[in-house]
Amino acid sequence: MAIPLATTTIAVLRVPADASRDPYDPQPEPETVASGIRAHISSPSGRERTAGGSQEVVEFRLACDPTDLRHTDRVQDEQSDAVYEVIWARPRQGHGLDHVEAGLKQVTGVAR
Repeated sequence: MAIPLATTTIAVLRVPADASRDPYDPQPEPETVASGIRAHISSPSGRERTAGGSQEVVEFRLACDPTDLRHTDRVQDEQSDAVYEVIWARPRQGHGLDHVEAGLKQVTGVAR
């Protein structure tokens, strides 16, 4: 079994690993490695902060059905098309509610 209540579905976006790529070169476009994953994205703390200038960083919490999710991935909400960066991801197991929990962040604006 997985999460009991899903409010959306997500796609997992991952930049392909390339050991020969110069870190100063532009990053390649991310590839969709999974989609249609049942999920719930929330902002339990309602935490928002200004990072300088007009930049705003908002943190979210993700609970989703079991999937390969890494801290370097991005998650796209397939209902709203919003894209989030994955800060951390941990599998949770037990009581028939196996799922993945993750911290997400969304950055808007520019720092000055």
